[in-house]
Order: sequence, then C-alpha cells, then structure tokens
Amino acid sequence: MLEDLTVRIVTMLFYLISLLGVAVVAWGVAEAVIRFVTLLAGHRGAHAKLVRKTARIRERLGAHLLLALDIFIGADIIKSVIAPAWEHIAMLGAVVLIRVVLSYFLEREMERTHQSAQSGRLSDHNGEGE
Repeated sequence: MLEDLTVRIVTMLFYLISLLGVAVVAWGVAEAVIRFVTLLAGHRGAHAKLVRKTARIRERLGAHLLLALDIFIGADIIKSVIAPAWEHIAMLGAVVLIRVVLSYFLEREMERTHQSAQSGRLSDHNGEGE
C-alpha cells in the first residue's frame, strides 16, 4: 500500500517535472519567434546588425533549451526510482547520454555565437562594421 502510494507520487512528480521542461521549451520558442518577428518588422539598417541581433535571439533560445534538457534529465532520473530494473536503467543511461551530448553541442554553438557577436561589436567600434 505504501509502495503503491510512493509509485504514484513519484510518477506524478515525473510528469510534473517533464511538463515544466516542456513549458520551458515552449516559452523559449515563443519568445524567440516574437523577438524575431519584431526584429524583422522593425529592421532598418545593415545586414550585419540583423545577423548580430538574430544571434542574440538564438543565444537566448539555446539557454532555454539547455535548461529544459537539464530538467528532462532530472525527470528521467526520478522516473528510474519507480522502475529500477537494469533494462530501464540502461535506457535511462542512453537517454541521459543523448541529452548530455545534445547539451554539449548546443552549449558549444552558443559560445561560438556569443564570441562572434562580441567580435562583431568590436569591429563596429573600430569602424569596420556596417
């Protein structure tokens, strides 16, 4: 009886945390779309400026996606509590590995985008941009 209650609570917790991860993704995508449409609607000026501002939008979206991936990993770890069989743990390991690899490459892309945005700002201050 106590075990059934524990399984129900952990399952509910898993779904709530997963829903939070989905909400973070949805929020990030909605914010990115709104910012991009607003940027395009009001864009006047050089192409380089549009590229820099778009890079900032991508950077913020990437931050949301990284946070969501971490939340999903946490939910998967909690889910493993109710299904501790080796097959489920192996599947959890595979899912965590995939998400960690995705996080790694997404973070690298964000750093690269941030560095190119910074170098673009430096070239603007030196009179080389726009």
